[in-house]
This record gives sequence, C-alpha cells and structure tokens, in this order.
Amino acid sequence: MNILIELRICCYPANSQESQLPNRTEQYVNGLNKFFEYLPILNGYNVNIFITDNTIPKNSNLPNEILNIIPSNVTVITCLNNNYGCYNKGAGDIEQWLYNKELISQYDWFIHFEPRQLLKSFNFIENFLKNPRNLFTINENVKHFNTGLFCIQVGELIKYINNSNLDNMVSRRISIEDDLYRYFINNNISFDILEKLDLIWFATNHVPLHY
Repeated sequence: MNILIELRICCYPANSQESQLPNRTEQYVNGLNKFFEYLPILNGYNVNIFITDNTIPKNSNLPNEILNIIPSNVTVITCLNNNYGCYNKGAGDIEQWLYNKELISQYDWFIHFEPRQLLKSFNFIENFLKNPRNLFTINENVKHFNTGLFCIQVGELIKYINNSNLDNMVSRRISIEDDLYRYFINNNISFDILEKLDLIWFATNHVPLHY
C-alpha cells in the first residue's frame, strides 16, 4: 500500500489583487512549515509528497519564500492550467487532478491538503495513516464534505474526475464540496467521518475559522 500526499497551492490566482499576494504567500509559508514539522511521522509510512501549482509555468517562478522551505524529497509540479479554477475553485481542483492523473494513478491512496490552512494538530492525517479509508469531515451548516483536507482511495478519485463535467460545474456554480459528497452518496461508496480537521481556515473576507 502506497500513499500520495498532494499539497495544493495557487500562488497567483486570476481573481486575486496584487496587493493580496504577499499575505497569501505568507499563509502558504506558515502552512507548509507547519505541515513539514510532521515529516518524522510521515517517514514511518510509505508516503510520497508533491506540491502542485496551476498558475505558474515553471518551478523557479514560485515565490522564493516557498522554494526555500521545500524539502529535497518533495516533488514540485507547476503548470499554467487554471482554465476552470478562475471561475470555480472545485472545477480547478479537478482540472489539476486530471493534469496529474498519471502520477496519482501510481498510488493506492491520496491525501489532498491545501496549506493555506494551518494545521493545529496532525490528528486527522494520523488517523488515516493508522487505518487507510475514505476519510472526510462534514460541514456543520450544510451537509457536504470539507475539501481542504481529505483522504480518498485513488481508484474512486480517478473515477470521480473522469466522470466530472467541469463546464457544468462552472455554469451551474456547483461546488466540489457538494459534488464529491453526492458522488459518494449516489454510488454507495463507503466513507468515514471525523468530527474535526483541527486546522485554521483563512477564508477570503472572513475571520479565520477553526475546523
């Protein structure tokens, strides 16, 4: 059994003002540094890690503050592939998974984490590592998955992205939180729910929230 962890970043989103970029970079640096503090735990498992950004043509264009903290054994994949993400974040996530599908398909399990969030503990990921399965948290207000951090069997992820209609997601403003949840429910795919992720989410134009 092998596991791939995706650290999804988006340093230069099309809908972000230039004045906001330094704060965005700082959030990524803090989130990545905190994640990398847990590498000694990950080293006890068959895990590989990659960082991917779909708004940058080559790795060297990443902000130096980020480049300087990436461990040598972490793969970096950058590209200009933000055709859908500038309209619908979830469609952009799927677009990038399709871009990286060949890599993802080499693994049994996939952990998606967006390091603009700040981990308060490693409990969610450790829970998965000790017992790999489809693992999510549910939003408190709307019954759908929180997708800033989740764990999924690669076979299910590949089937999901291969059958996704990105144009439909954009035109109908369908969130990936709703879409992925409905996919699991409609196809009777088993999953477990934990009470919390134990991280800080920095929402745009919103106070930070503890999930």
